[in-house]
Amino acid sequence: MPDHRLPHRDQIHPEPCLGRVLFCSGVFQLPDIILETERLRIRPITEQDFANLLDLHSDPEVNRYLSCGPVPMPEAEVRSRLDRYIEDNKTAGLGKWKVETRNGEFLGRAGFSWHTEPAGWELGYSFRRNAWGQGYATEIATALVDWFFENTQHDHLIAFAVSEHLKSLKVMEKAGLTFWQNRHIEDEDLTFYRLTRADYGAQ
Repeated sequence: MPDHRLPHRDQIHPEPCLGRVLFCSGVFQLPDIILETERLRIRPITEQDFANLLDLHSDPEVNRYLSCGPVPMPEAEVRSRLDRYIEDNKTAGLGKWKVETRNGEFLGRAGFSWHTEPAGWELGYSFRRNAWGQGYATEIATALVDWFFENTQHDHLIAFAVSEHLKSLKVMEKAGLTFWQNRHIEDEDLTFYRLTRADYGAQ
């Protein structure tokens, strides 16, 4: 899923999160464990996770439907992404986070990023190939949807993937999002899913 830079905080007016995430002295502070599921947990990404991200994105298959395509992601791009994830967490209280097993094994990253057009917070995830086929993406996406609507005041959540990436689209459906629209952006056919707060409350 393509990543996009956050606009300036004055443009998006992020709301302080309720409960788990604190807003203090102009900076959001995340707990050490953001959420846990039966098998997984999500924690903030830190500078110490550069090696994990570099390893994750050294696999061309992991990157097949990302902006760099099916090649190892350059180290400079991994560095840029990590810096952005850390900054997003500080300025918005949302961002991409690391996914681990309950025993602390790094599996990938998942979380949220701001998408400008169409506007909204985007749910995204990438897992190491040895974690594929075990239901982890659905498990963590479903938990993140719940976390988003229970801990923020935002009106809706979006997710998208390259239209041919049917497995990712299926994860979005299982997480409670529904088809919204197709768009052609940056030479790619993308399929968008969406879930509003009202529809989430009705589930």
